[in-house]
Amino acid sequence: MEFYKHAATILDKLSRHEGTIKGLVLGDPKVKDKKKMYALVCETLKYKHVLNEIITTTSICKLEKKLTPTLALVLIHDLLFTKRGIPVPMTVPLKKCVQKHQARLKAELVKIKIKRKVTANEDLVSQKVKDAVFIPRYVRVNTHKTTMEKVIQSFSKEGYTLIDTPEDLRSIEQKTFCRDQHLNDLLVLSPKTDLHDHPLYVSGQIILQDKASCFPAHVCMAPTGAHAIDACAAPGNKTSHLSALMKNTGKIWAFDLDSRRLDTLKRLTGKAGCKNITPIHGSFLEADPSDPQFANVEYLLLDPSCSGSGIISRLDHLVDDENESENTEDSEQQERLNNLSEFQISVIQHAFKCKFISAYASFFLFFLKKKNYPLSHYSLFQSQRPRELFIRHVLSMPRKMNMW
Repeated sequence: MEFYKHAATILDKLSRHEGTIKGLVLGDPKVKDKKKMYALVCETLKYKHVLNEIITTTSICKLEKKLTPTLALVLIHDLLFTKRGIPVPMTVPLKKCVQKHQARLKAELVKIKIKRKVTANEDLVSQKVKDAVFIPRYVRVNTHKTTMEKVIQSFSKEGYTLIDTPEDLRSIEQKTFCRDQHLNDLLVLSPKTDLHDHPLYVSGQIILQDKASCFPAHVCMAPTGAHAIDACAAPGNKTSHLSALMKNTGKIWAFDLDSRRLDTLKRLTGKAGCKNITPIHGSFLEADPSDPQFANVEYLLLDPSCSGSGIISRLDHLVDDENESENTEDSEQQERLNNLSEFQISVIQHAFKCKFISAYASFFLFFLKKKNYPLSHYSLFQSQRPRELFIRHVLSMPRKMNMW
C-alpha cells in the first residue's frame, strides 16, 4: 500500500506544480519501481476526469474518511481500469475501503459509458490526451564512460538495427534507432522504447535526456579547462552534459536553491562520472559576481525554469483540470506565468552584473502567452549594461518543434 500512498503524494505535488511527472518519479530515489510508478501516475491522470466524476457521484471519500482524493484516484483506477485490480491483500484497510464499494463504483463507470455512448475504457480518454504528440526516446551517450561507437555496437548486438535518420522520426519502429541529425552525442529510438533497466543506463553510460535539454550545453560551447557556472542546475542532466563536453576538465559551479533537487544533482552527476562539478546549495541570485573563486569564470549556462507552454509532447498537460472554469484557469495560469517571468528577468539581470558575461549565455525561454515576442527580449532591452554582450538566443527553438 506504500506504493499507492507514494503515487498519491506525487499527484498532490503535480497539482501544486511542484515538479514534472518525469522529475517526481524518475528523480526520486525512494521510487524503487520507476517504470510501474510512472505508468500508474500517467494512466491515472489520463482517466482523471472520469475517476473524479465517479468519486463525486459515489461520495466515497466522505464515506471512507481514510481515503484522500488522490489516494482514491490511484486505487479506484487500478480497481476499474486494470485486469489485476488492487494487488494488495484484502486485509489491508485501505483496500477494504475501496473494495466494499466495488459494485457501486463499477455501476457508475457503466453509466458514464452509456452516457457518452462508448463501450471501451480507452474511448473515455479526452481528446486532449488523444491528440498529444509523443516524441521519440532520446538517448545521450555519456562520453565520460563510453563512446558513441561502443553504444551503437552494444545496441546492435541486442538486435537493434541502426538506420539512416528519417525525415519523419515517427517512422522509427521498435528495435530500430538512428543518430540525431543535429547533436553528435545523441541517439534516437522509438517512443515506446523502455531503457530504465538497461545495463547501459544503470551504469551511467547512457543518459535518458530530451533533445531540448541537450541544447544548452552545446550552445554554451565551454572548452576544456574552462571555468563555468550553471545558474539553475538541478536536477543535473544539463550540468553533467556540460561536464562531458568539457571532458571532465576545468570547473563547474552548479547552483540550486532546492536542497532535494541538489541532492538529485549530486547523485546523477556522480553516477555519470563527473569530477569537475562543485554543487552549491543556494540561489545564483545571491552569488557575488566579484567573489574571487569566480575570477576565472568565462562561461555561464543559464536555463531558467519555463512555463512549458511550448512543449506539445509534455505529459504534464494531463495535470490540468479541464473541468475548471475558463476564468479560473486563465487567472491561475496568468499568475504562474507572471511569477515565472519575474524570476527569469531577475536571473538574467543578475547574470548581466557578472564580469564574465562577455562570453556565452544560453537562454531557453518560453514565449509570453498571446504575445509575439520572447521574454528575454524584454530583459535585454531593459538592461543598462550592454557592454560587450555576446548572447546566443536559442529561443524555444527545439521545444517548439514537433519531433524534438
